[in-house]
Amino acid sequence: MEQMIVSLSGRIHLWTYLSMAGWLTLNICLTNINKWLFMSYGFPYPLFVTALHMLSTAIFGFVVIRFTPFGAAYGEGNARLKFAPHLSPKIFILSVVSTVSIACGNIALKHLYVSFVKMIMAVTPLATVVISKVLFGREFDQFVYLSMLPLCFGSLLCTIGEVNFSVFGFIAAFTATLLRAGRSVLQGVLLKDERIDSVRLLYHICIPSFLQLGVASLLFEGGALWDPRLSTSIELWTLIILSCICAVGYNIMTFLVTYYTSPVTLQVLGNISIVLTVGLSLLIFQNEVSLLSIVGIASIVLGSLMYQEADVARRFFHRIM
Repeated sequence: MEQMIVSLSGRIHLWTYLSMAGWLTLNICLTNINKWLFMSYGFPYPLFVTALHMLSTAIFGFVVIRFTPFGAAYGEGNARLKFAPHLSPKIFILSVVSTVSIACGNIALKHLYVSFVKMIMAVTPLATVVISKVLFGREFDQFVYLSMLPLCFGSLLCTIGEVNFSVFGFIAAFTATLLRAGRSVLQGVLLKDERIDSVRLLYHICIPSFLQLGVASLLFEGGALWDPRLSTSIELWTLIILSCICAVGYNIMTFLVTYYTSPVTLQVLGNISIVLTVGLSLLIFQNEVSLLSIVGIASIVLGSLMYQEADVARRFFHRIM
């Protein structure tokens, strides 16, 4: 019996490490593959690529919910795919926010280097605090507010120190960051208050998101479907398929990391991925990074760690005071 417990514990630890390694790898690969697709390969259709990500994720969600034991708790057959009608408006709003957030992130990659986009998106905790307080009236303690100082300072340094600055790219990345924070808040409402599990929520978000992005791509990227390389280039389709696989895998690993560890661990991995992605981006794309940007990255990572450990700091000071 004891050997079985030890064996089970070892397997859980193995899956924990594998999921964390998978999340980091897919996060970094997805960002750099998309940048390579948009810049180095010259396929300037971020909305089209994002729509394919949503379609791939929706297909994956459909198969998992409809045909695997993961969906057994929701009934049999097509009943597994249904949800309460009163949730439709909330899911639609979340799908719009997710669509615009991801699309803006990919548009930013078209105009900015990966390193700067990651620097901007690293201030998501700051945006989350602002949105939660302004729109939902949530209160935070002084330790959370204190963590905002290095986040603001770091983002300012990164912006001032960016060598390859694009106003349009910056606006897209900043918009993506704000909407990413809003998406986190809305997801929290649906996952906790409405008790929808992550896989079903992702599936129901991806369907309207795919339709929205498809229409947007037709309107603003009319040449995407008629690009002759789609019918002739194996290399292009290899990059697109790899991008879609990474997008689906990234979503899977996000759930696994949260399941085996905690949301805080996911945020810590996010900070690690920022540093690794920036470093890999510099190696691949050879873009210049100023000293101000490097100091800014360090300040942002410090602020993110302070934000994540605010509860620990509060308990510590309560004990000693």
